[in-house]
Amino acid sequence: MKQIVRAFCLAALAALALAACAHVEPGVTQQTKVYRDAPVEKSRLAVNVRPKARLTDSPRVLMYPFWIAQKMDNHLLVGREMARIVHQTWTGLEVFPTLAYDSQLVYRGPEQAINVARAAGADLVVVGIVPYLITGGSVDSSAITLQIRIYETKGGALLFSMDQSARVNAKRTQDWILFTIETRLSDSPLAEALASIAQDMAVPLKSWAPPTDEDLGFVVTSQAMTRAILGSGAGSGSGGGSGGGGGSGGGSSAAMGDGISGGGTDGLRLKIEFDFDSARIRPESYGLLNELATALKSKALRGRKVVISGHCDIVGTEEYNQKLSERRAASVKAYLAQKGGVDQAVMRTVGFGKSKPLVPNTTPQNRQRNRRVEVRLDGDG
Repeated sequence: MKQIVRAFCLAALAALALAACAHVEPGVTQQTKVYRDAPVEKSRLAVNVRPKARLTDSPRVLMYPFWIAQKMDNHLLVGREMARIVHQTWTGLEVFPTLAYDSQLVYRGPEQAINVARAAGADLVVVGIVPYLITGGSVDSSAITLQIRIYETKGGALLFSMDQSARVNAKRTQDWILFTIETRLSDSPLAEALASIAQDMAVPLKSWAPPTDEDLGFVVTSQAMTRAILGSGAGSGSGGGSGGGGGSGGGSSAAMGDGISGGGTDGLRLKIEFDFDSARIRPESYGLLNELATALKSKALRGRKVVISGHCDIVGTEEYNQKLSERRAASVKAYLAQKGGVDQAVMRTVGFGKSKPLVPNTTPQNRQRNRRVEVRLDGDG
């Protein structure tokens, strides 16, 4: 008797637990029915080919309709709709800023896709192949295997190769005497499986994307500025260039040619906006400089000497950009002293012109990043 009561109690507890995460239809004369949504079951994402380095610019990407390898009716239409689901998922996740999808294209091999994408002005082309497909709709199990290949159009190299499988199983009703558990399929289980695969594939793609402003060390709050300046150490990148306003430099360490200075952890970087061809700071940057003044007067940095360095993009001659970067660094120092109340004695300025680009000067966004002001602890002070 005790065992029967115990079994009923366990069954009741199980029903209550399931009721918290499923739809329940209670019954008095009949068994209670518990409905749960069929989950998407996936294999581990296989990334067979991937680039070693991150992108430096945001690419223009063209996606092809997917190719269904199995023989089936309306395979072109099915491939178009599958690619549309992946395209919509990646667009929502902002995997690529420019991701075009042309549903009228027909995949006829990687070489043809690369040529078409190149002619359309794309830097990358995404092709998808579906070697395995079961479409059970809302009454039976569905399954899919998706292969994604991403090629660069300039030379045709394969940059990404990813594979993953997913299933949505229709399970038999489970009878627990007091209640039954029935698995409920959605109206489009295959679309759910495909969207789930697209989300997994978006992870390595987003890690390959160009660095964000935050990745490159651009911050906007006084607390973050304090941490960035303290993390720069003393003397890292503070010398060299041509001094202006607060000190001098030898100039040798500024000669990096067209090399990229790298980014992220070697000091504070600010997107200070200046008038065109001028060292006059635009009003929209006052808030950023006020935050910097707060950071420099904080307990952690009060009395610590810093170097303010000005940088330009590639537009203009070396001599012109050198002088402009010096004047802009001096303008920042003057604002911090006059408006922010920072002691002039703790600030030194230096200009690097266009000799230390942070990122390649290939897009307007990158050139804006290179027109920057950096602040570090001063190893010469």
